Order: sequence, then C-alpha cells, then structure tokens
Amino acid sequence: MTTHEHETDIHMIPPNVPFITARVFAGQNPEWDLVAPIDDSQTNQARKLFITTFVSSILILAGVSLLAAMVFPVLVELAPFGEDYQPMLPIAEAREATFLSFAADPAKELYPPLGVIDGELGGDAIRIPALDINVPLVMSASLNDDDVLETLNTGAALYPNGVLPGGLGNTFISAHSTGEPWKGKFRFAFLRINELQLGNLMHIDYRGSRYTYRMTNKDVVTPTPEFRVISNRPVPTVTLMACWPLWTTSKRMLITAELTNVTKLTPEPTFTTSI
Repeated sequence: MTTHEHETDIHMIPPNVPFITARVFAGQNPEWDLVAPIDDSQTNQARKLFITTFVSSILILAGVSLLAAMVFPVLVELAPFGEDYQPMLPIAEAREATFLSFAADPAKELYPPLGVIDGELGGDAIRIPALDINVPLVMSASLNDDDVLETLNTGAALYPNGVLPGGLGNTFISAHSTGEPWKGKFRFAFLRINELQLGNLMHIDYRGSRYTYRMTNKDVVTPTPEFRVISNRPVPTVTLMACWPLWTTSKRMLITAELTNVTKLTPEPTFTTSI
C-alpha cells in the first residue's frame, strides 16, 4: 500500500462513529475497531453530578462560614482563657468603694436650684439625646460581677458604690455595648457610646429628679486586677462604662461627665370633668 493509499484509508473513517481505532494492513481493507462509542445519557448524568456536587460544596462552605461567625463570639467567652483574659467587668475584689452621703449641701450651691418640669414619670433611667438612648437604670444588688451581670439583663447597672446620682463623688453606671440574645433586650444599650462628643448631655432620672451631666472625657482602658472604680471625686460626676471594641471584652470604654443641673420631675397633671 502506498503512502497515498494509506492516507486515503485513514480519511475514510466514518464521521458518525466516534472513538475508533483504524488498523491498516498492507494490501487489505482497513478494519474499524470500536473502542468506546459515546453514550449521551451517561455524559449528561456525569455533567449533572458534577454541577450538583459543586453547588452543594459551595452551599456547605457558606453554611459553615455563617455558623462559625455566629458561634465564635460565644466560644471566645465560654472557652477557658489564659492569664491575659480580662473579665466582662472589673474584678469585684479590686474595686474601691468609698461611701459618701447623698448630694452634700456644699455641692448644691454650685448648680441652679431645683426646678420643676412636667412629664410622665417613667421610672429611673439614663437618657442620652445625642444617641437616642433611653434605658432603665437599675441598682445592682452588690459590686459582685454576678450581680452586676444579672442587672445588665434588665437595663443599665447602677453600681452601689455609695455615690447616687447627684451626689458628691463619682456615680458609676455600666451597660452592654453588644451581646448575644440571651443577654436580654438591652444588650445593645451602649452600642454607640463611642460616638459621644465633649459637651454632649446625658440625663439620669432617679427617684423623681433629673440629673443632667455634660461629657468631659472619653477614654479606653485595659482592665487589670488593679483596675479601680474611683468613687471619691471633688465634684458630682458620672462614669459610663461598656466593653470595647464591639463584640469583645478586652477593653473598656469610659465616658466621664460632670453635673450641670438638677430638675425635679413631676407627673403630668390629669384633668377630670364632671357631667
């Protein structure tokens, strides 16, 4: 068989028979040996299986990522920590609590006399107009961390350090900045506390009076066993505390403000008519 004849025989392979091997013998007709004809149904099934597996893998990865994002903050708080771990609040045994009398008379002379405003008595609360914060204020049973944390589930915790709102010294209030659902409806009470600016006002409604404070300082600190709640201040002040940065307990955001005004709250008058 000549080279030309050999090429002619190769080109004579039927176009409708896929995957074939041509065996060409000198002086003989080519024999076609079918190796593996294409099965369209099997090809489609393989393609569908690949697509299904690929999409399933993507969905599983997305689900695992979402679950990790939800569970990680919980594990951070529940897992055992080393020596560098800082608790949710300052260690109770390390706190300094100096008990002072309520609203000493000399301090009252620094501020305008009590005025009267009309309004519905909504109970003890802390209100920060600049951040649209209006949260119940609840006295903690003690300075113990467990009592404070339990109080945070019901609002902002007023520390029983001997200095009540309006009193000479430092009133101390803490609230959650972030938290998981089981930490209560006020777990985001101080979510935006970092947005406060010097001069912003905050009102503490307590026992029928409104104590208005003006912000004077903002600081971020790392709590240590030596961390102290300073109660002895020369003028009536309030310190707000929240865990910081958000979704962590490594540091504390501290907002300090000084008393500028005291106003007596009275219930809104009611009118009755007789027929």
